[in-house]
Amino acid sequence: MTTSSLRACITAAADAVEASRDELCRLDAGAGDGDHGVTMALAARSVRQTLAAAPDASGADLVTKLAMAMGSVGGAIGPIYASGLLAIAGALRAMPPPEPLTVGHVLACAEAAETAISGLGHAKPGDKTILDALDPAVGALLEARASGAGLDAALNSAAEAAREGAASTASMIASVGRASRLGERSRGLADPGASSFALIMGALAGTSN
Repeated sequence: MTTSSLRACITAAADAVEASRDELCRLDAGAGDGDHGVTMALAARSVRQTLAAAPDASGADLVTKLAMAMGSVGGAIGPIYASGLLAIAGALRAMPPPEPLTVGHVLACAEAAETAISGLGHAKPGDKTILDALDPAVGALLEARASGAGLDAALNSAAEAAREGAASTASMIASVGRASRLGERSRGLADPGASSFALIMGALAGTSN
């Protein structure tokens, strides 16, 4: 994936999140402050500003700048995305010099992000968090690599797994974060963090094809 393609994917993800602002707020209103959509829309604008301000940035340097942009919006989700993106930047720096992006590269980035996010909040799949979308995406990428699937097919599979994972959180009871205080009342709506991640994955997959 070229730098221009990466930037197109990032822009598409920002557009998707901003377009779903109201729905993400609705999901968050059931167990949180109802502001997840607003926060993510602000993050999307910050990401666009970062892309415009650093037209020559690429690879790990660009992802690091995006991490700072996400972290600047605050809230509960800002540090989560910042931590994941910084881990991805680290994974990119550990890779060989620029070459065609492979499923293995994407998998390494996704695994690094999951490890960082898990460590930040000590959450695990099943706790009704962003990990319930991210972990299935990692699993799909593992399967894609094992089967020899191409990058586009792998990203499509990861995006579908993320969507299914996010949808599954509607039946879960939150175990961490503010929503955990609600107990059984946290059941019924999909987790907003998992939902926004699924939107991002869908946009990345759709734009890369």
